Amino acid sequence: MQDILSQIKLATSYQQNKQILREKIQTDLHFAHNGGLFKVTPELLAFVSTWPIDELYLEDTYQNPVAVDKQVFLVQAQQHYHKVMNRWHDEHAELRKLRKV
Repeated sequence: MQDILSQIKLATSYQQNKQILREKIQTDLHFAHNGGLFKVTPELLAFVSTWPIDELYLEDTYQNPVAVDKQVFLVQAQQHYHKVMNRWHDEHAELRKLRKV
């Protein structure tokens, strides 16, 4: 019975820690650019990469229009997204290892 209870606690702890990690990563996806604060999402990256003009205005997280240079913004946003997602993957792998121990 104790073994079953410890497994349930471990699974619950894993799910809680996984959710906490996801919320932290969602916050970390924000980055500042040209006076605005943006949350980098795949949708934002796709929109900016397909925009036909090099200068555009994007709405930041505070609902302000911010002028951005498409190429500069895209490179910085992609780098930031890649860095955060890699960290999420690494930290999630650590959580999975701890669960199996």
